[in-house]
Amino acid sequence: MPIYNVWYQNKTEPLEFSSASRVREEQIVERIFEQENIAHDASSTLSELISKNNLGPVRYTEDESEPFTIG
Repeated sequence: MPIYNVWYQNKTEPLEFSSASRVREEQIVERIFEQENIAHDASSTLSELISKNNLGPVRYTEDESEPFTIG
């Protein structure tokens, strides 16, 4: 069961969640929107969504992996 830590808006504490299987980057961004109660346009790209909602930079780790950047 992977554990994800997601940093956005230069927050010091990550959004942490686990999943029964690996999640796609789109699902990670969706979790941020749920956490922040942000409505969004599903037709936009991830980069556009992150930029429009001032979420960047968005970085995450899966378990103890090296950080990945979205967008």
